[in-house]
Amino acid sequence: MSFRKSPASPNGAGPSPCPETAQPPLVRLATSAGRPAVLAAALALSAPGEYRLAVLAGWDWQFALIMPASLSMYAAVAAAIAGSLPRRSPERRQANVGAIIALALAMAAQICEHLISGGYLQKSAWIVVIVSATPPAVAAHVLHLTATARRPQMPKPTIKAEPTVNLTRAGTPPWKPAVSKWAPALQPSPVKAVSTALTPRPEVVTARVSEEPETSAQSPQKPTADRIVRALYDSLGGKRPGTGQIRDALKSAGLPCSDGTCREARKRVEAKEPELKALPPA
Repeated sequence: MSFRKSPASPNGAGPSPCPETAQPPLVRLATSAGRPAVLAAALALSAPGEYRLAVLAGWDWQFALIMPASLSMYAAVAAAIAGSLPRRSPERRQANVGAIIALALAMAAQICEHLISGGYLQKSAWIVVIVSATPPAVAAHVLHLTATARRPQMPKPTIKAEPTVNLTRAGTPPWKPAVSKWAPALQPSPVKAVSTALTPRPEVVTARVSEEPETSAQSPQKPTADRIVRALYDSLGGKRPGTGQIRDALKSAGLPCSDGTCREARKRVEAKEPELKALPPA
């Protein structure tokens, strides 16, 4: 069986990346110089209105010249910081909210100044308060955005995909093994015939077992010892013999005479005749 390996990219399976094509000169010019030009034009159009709004709030003309940097340029900086952060991160969401607030503040300043210049809106204390509080708020928010952008980001673990090889069948199918032309043919193995003769059943010898439980043979000295101990009750005149008296009687009869044997013999005699246990000791 032979296989043909399909071409694959060095980084793994899948189509190879397309080569990057060079952009036209006009597109490169619009990308490199167009965005700064549009930003400069927007700042130039916003600067006069923000300058007049600062003068209207009570600043001298020298300080009022800095107001465009606190509004329009502030909105541009906030948008740039938000765009530089990783997507779907909490820092980028906070920066996006800040950029929207900065843009709304710059737009509101332009609208208010043009309404006042056109005579549609009168100067009031609230306008002076809002314009006067704008520079400190802008400074605090820019510092917050800068700290958010400098916060270290945790790198995400990258999983390297193992390269796969696309194999196509060429030749014999995989379920049919390739056989050499000169290979000898396989001979079937001989099958032994199964014998149908029955094996003789062994004879089983049964014996009748008695249902009565076997009784252990009693020791030959027990009845003799019991009779000797029982005779002591009579010879002592109706008194209960002690261990020493029983030992002497058993010893004279040639029987075992340990203290345990004497007490066991007396216990058997008194078990048969319980009234002997109540007799006074000899």
